[in-house]
Amino acid sequence: MEDKQQIPNATLVLIFGIVSIITALCCYGFIGLIFGIIGLVISNKSVKLYKNNPDLYYGYENLNAGRICAIIGIVLGAIYFLFVLIYFIAMGAMLPWAEMMNGSSTY
Repeated sequence: MEDKQQIPNATLVLIFGIVSIITALCCYGFIGLIFGIIGLVISNKSVKLYKNNPDLYYGYENLNAGRICAIIGIVLGAIYFLFVLIYFIAMGAMLPWAEMMNGSSTY
């Protein structure tokens, strides 16, 4: 009987997933998006490896939890990025009105 080995990068994917959730609200969501995308790409390779030969590997639970965390981190980072983008667009749209109200407009 062969010894099972851990799925490659399962722990790494879990770490990237957790870090993506934690950093989703840092630096306008970019850091969370980056860690989440990297974790998801790495997990897809490991899932394919596991699906081809599930009897050789253990630790799929960690890999699956890491994938879920990476997806959550991507979603949170994207939502935060959209809020920041909308905020800057709204503030930029209000800038001419603020200048007109202050009388410093060159119109």
